[in-house]
Amino acid sequence: MRIPRLLLGTALATAVAACSDSGTMPTQASPGSDTAMARSHNAVDGAEFGFTDGWLAGQTVRFSYHKPFFCRTPVEDGLPVGSTTGCEAGSDGTVDPRPGQIPTLYVMTPMGFRPDASTLHCPVVGHCINHPSTLDLSRLFGASNAPLPAHSHIIEVRSGNWWELEVIGVKDLATWNAIVAGKSLETVRALQAADPGAVHITPDIATNTYLFFSVRPH
Repeated sequence: MRIPRLLLGTALATAVAACSDSGTMPTQASPGSDTAMARSHNAVDGAEFGFTDGWLAGQTVRFSYHKPFFCRTPVEDGLPVGSTTGCEAGSDGTVDPRPGQIPTLYVMTPMGFRPDASTLHCPVVGHCINHPSTLDLSRLFGASNAPLPAHSHIIEVRSGNWWELEVIGVKDLATWNAIVAGKSLETVRALQAADPGAVHITPDIATNTYLFFSVRPH
């Protein structure tokens, strides 16, 4: 599914408007902090080496990163991309980082509320390990250089290589909590099917963004 621009409207802008870009420096989890928070270690070939958590088929898994993100223009709608990273939400990319089938990473993004940090795999606005620090949200009536929102991850296959990002906006805490409980794309699809007007959860939103990671047991 692809979300119409008017359907998302200003809600995604509201989700990030109050947040400033916290820069590109890695944020390490402090001793005793929740393991769901992104962690980073020594730089390798210009990228950080570290991990975040993710959800797969009702379980929590670990994503291991060691390459930078990939965002290439032009994007599918042909309009310019205004973010400092070249990454766009609202239009698919025209260049992939490799040929062949690429699995999808679903980026679950709270809109207009802040859930408990323990339920966020990337809780720091503007930074997550080897993610872009900014996104162009102008096609969704947001800012053209908005900081990366806090979010969590869902996948439906276990793989290791490039992943194509699609964003799904979650509009209220009850819907978010249902996703946290289900930890699966099946849960998300059931919530989307029950909400055709996208009052509580959006359809899938295309991006031109790719991350490189492998999936490991938690």
